[in-house]
Amino acid sequence: MSQKIKRVAYTVFIVISVSMMLIVLALNTRSNQQAQEILEESITSQLKSISSAARELIDPSKFETYNSKDDATVPEYTQTLARLRTLAKKVGASYIYALKEIDGKYYFVFDTDEEADTMFTEYELSPVHLSAFKGHDSAGVMNVVDEFGSFHTGAVPIYSDSGKIIGIISADIEDTLLIRERHNTTINTVLLFTSVLITVAGMGIMLLITFKKLSKLQNTLERMAKYDKLTNLPNRQFLMEKLDELTSMKNPTPFALLFIDLDNFKTVNDSAGHDAGDSLLVHIAGFLSNWQKNSTVFRPVSGKLNVAARIGGDEFIMIAGGIDTKEKAAAFTTELFGAFANENIDRYIEKYSVGFSIGVALYPHHSEDFNVIIKYADIAMYHAKNSGKNAFMVYEEEMKPKEEK
Repeated sequence: MSQKIKRVAYTVFIVISVSMMLIVLALNTRSNQQAQEILEESITSQLKSISSAARELIDPSKFETYNSKDDATVPEYTQTLARLRTLAKKVGASYIYALKEIDGKYYFVFDTDEEADTMFTEYELSPVHLSAFKGHDSAGVMNVVDEFGSFHTGAVPIYSDSGKIIGIISADIEDTLLIRERHNTTINTVLLFTSVLITVAGMGIMLLITFKKLSKLQNTLERMAKYDKLTNLPNRQFLMEKLDELTSMKNPTPFALLFIDLDNFKTVNDSAGHDAGDSLLVHIAGFLSNWQKNSTVFRPVSGKLNVAARIGGDEFIMIAGGIDTKEKAAAFTTELFGAFANENIDRYIEKYSVGFSIGVALYPHHSEDFNVIIKYADIAMYHAKNSGKNAFMVYEEEMKPKEEK
């Protein structure tokens, strides 16, 4: 590689790295600002809710009569204060207190602070308190800084029965949440800046993650294309590709193909609804799937199901590997009927006499073309259904339509 190409590569690398750093830092700053705004909105909403809940505990008519410490000795006052303290502990408020104007000054009427005696002592209002005295539900972040500490504050007006503002009820929460958030933001920014400096490793990880996501997306799209959305069974496309693969092997293994159609499924849909029909299909798919445990399509096991697929509506196809004679096919299908009869998989099966009509065709006994095998199994299935339903038939040449003989 020439020096010129190296210089170009280094320049591009530096430009990309610096651009990434600036973009990431800008996005991080914006994200931190948005997180801060969301947290502040959450705090103000919480403060208003606490203040409103506290207001519900105060009797306005009684509140108007509390004007001195002597008034704070009546039982009603003591009970209200106890309820406010209980609420403060329950919601995690530092303080809940009520204020009223007396002779042009503002005094505590209630205060949940159990350490300081603030009852009917004068208090200098914050902007949030002033707003509440004007009739607004108000809250502010780090609105109060006084001898008790720094707090987020919320306040709502207290109205008399006639609608007059007779005081306010306020709630304080310590500002630790925002302080902790700012501290975490600083740490995160430093860590982010440090991580961006190792751009090469970061880009490698990003590429790896991207490839993994693309692979996952590809698998998801492939599954959507080859699996039935309702039952999670393989669909017709999957089945056709698998049959093509099975029959294209150098030494293909014989198998039985079972074409299954549900008896009386339309009755379930018409009588119990399509949701019930879908639920029934899911349960039957689960039953069919369980037959393929400990077996694979690639190494078929005699007498075991290797593939179960839903090809549409209430029709399923099963492939049973290693079955090469009509007798084995009959035994296998009889076993399947017995297992289904013993499975209590859905309440609608017995109620609406849901069963299987199954047609069976053998590869390569009946044909070496899997499309023909499917056709023969379908023909046999209709003969089974026309014979009285809940039955199976193995394809015979006599079943072929006259025009095809």
